[in-house]
Amino acid sequence: MELSWKRMYPWIKATESNLSLTDTLFRQTVQMIALMYGANCSLWVGLENGTLESVEVYATAGAEKHLRAAEPDALELADEYPLPELSHPIAVQKSRPARVPGWLQEQWHTPHLVQLDTGELIVPVLSNLQTDLNHLQHPIALQGSLQFVLILHRAAPLAPVNNVARSLQSLAHIAPQFAEHRIQGWSNEELESIAILCHQFGLAYSALYWRQQFERSRQRAALVGRIIHLLNSSLNPDEIVRRIVAELGLGFQCDRAVLVDLRDQHVNVLALWEQPETSLHSLNKAQADITVWQTVLDLFLQGGASHLQVISTDADTDPLQGWLGHLGAKSALMVPLSVQEEFFGVVCLLSYNQQRVYELDDLQTVRQVANQAAIALTNAQHYQTLWHKQEALRLQNNSLQLEIIRDELTQLMNRRSLERELEQLSTKAVWAIQTPFSVIVCDIDYFKLVNDTYGHLIGDEVLQDLAHRLQKQLRRETPAYRYGGEEFVVILAETALTKAVDVAERLRQAIRATPMVTNAGALDVTASFGVAQQSSMCDQHAWDVLHRADKALYDAKRQGRDRVIAL
Repeated sequence: MELSWKRMYPWIKATESNLSLTDTLFRQTVQMIALMYGANCSLWVGLENGTLESVEVYATAGAEKHLRAAEPDALELADEYPLPELSHPIAVQKSRPARVPGWLQEQWHTPHLVQLDTGELIVPVLSNLQTDLNHLQHPIALQGSLQFVLILHRAAPLAPVNNVARSLQSLAHIAPQFAEHRIQGWSNEELESIAILCHQFGLAYSALYWRQQFERSRQRAALVGRIIHLLNSSLNPDEIVRRIVAELGLGFQCDRAVLVDLRDQHVNVLALWEQPETSLHSLNKAQADITVWQTVLDLFLQGGASHLQVISTDADTDPLQGWLGHLGAKSALMVPLSVQEEFFGVVCLLSYNQQRVYELDDLQTVRQVANQAAIALTNAQHYQTLWHKQEALRLQNNSLQLEIIRDELTQLMNRRSLERELEQLSTKAVWAIQTPFSVIVCDIDYFKLVNDTYGHLIGDEVLQDLAHRLQKQLRRETPAYRYGGEEFVVILAETALTKAVDVAERLRQAIRATPMVTNAGALDVTASFGVAQQSSMCDQHAWDVLHRADKALYDAKRQGRDRVIAL
């Protein structure tokens, strides 16, 4: 009969060349070994660092049942993977051990071949096992980093004594560690092939692992390159930040990527990306409850960590873990983001299908991308000024466009241009980082009485005169808008409320200082003003600021007109 390892060797070589995932290699190895040797088979992987957190078990159904019978609740089932190519599919289940078995603790300390009293054959696979097993001349202890452990178990008759003797003599030249033990139920040929297969499997895994690492390094470099290209593009900051978050989500294959603004005890989701065609719980709860993020704030504001990995558990004592459980997420990676050396918020990668543990290179890449996002937010501070300059230059070169955005009667900017400005101010990246601005709303007192008494032509003259007085009192780069009818709006960039009130008072005095000369004679005209400043606690976009200024205007009307009220 042809030796099992010779039958499997072509498959191992093909696996090394064709597979792209170590997970698939582990599963198919277990299936093929179980089929070849007619045994229950389990493969314990992730043993390199000697801790339980990274250990996973790939086992046939029979092997898992045997393990659970020996130690109930020792495994936590992860998933199941049938092999469709085989005529009699062998299901492989992936589990995580809940505790460290005694034999594994022993293998971590001193890797060696052993057969347990219950019949399991324990075969360690080391990361630096010598390549040429035929040149091992003397029995030596296994040395090197423990990479995997293969466990085989089957109900088989004991090997004949003379066969055992031949086995020991043969194995002394092939794998001396096997010759030190009398293995029952396994023939010389089987033990010899298992030694060779374990060696070949280790080589195949190493080749595949480093190929994956190279590919991941290439992908990380490409990701950072795309981010840098975005920063150098002509896109607005809001689109740049949105695309950065999307690149993170796609690049790290998480289910949801979020950029959260956590300044001033206020939570705001600045950018959000989700895997296409997924149905995930809304993040609205995060926007409403700062206590959910208190752990993050305490950790990062004190400068105690460069990242935070959160795992959702049944005992969710921390509000952040409870929030993850509410969302249905299994784990989250959070990396702090600072803008001009001040804490801004976090970049958060959420995984819903399984608990995700990020490697050191992954963490470094996420931090690097977070720094690029911070640059994009910093650029947003200058974006608004640049946008206004570009608009002014464009208007100077396009008289037709100028006619479209100016009010024909007053020559102030019209409502359409006001709406564009408010939308520009509401761009999320700009909104999150800009210095607060203020809005002034002005309304002519008793203007309907002017129209009813003198007619609309005289009313138009009053509107033109008032518009001239407003523009004369404002700086050249501060436009005034005709909002509608007799109502006007002024937006003061980077202006606090107290200074905006002073500007409004100056405008009010300029309107009432001298009568307006019209074809119907000189008319005394006054106006009422409402003022509001952008507030991250009250406002979600620039329209909210305008509405609050409008409310202040109506308060001024109710209180007697010809006055300035601020909210």
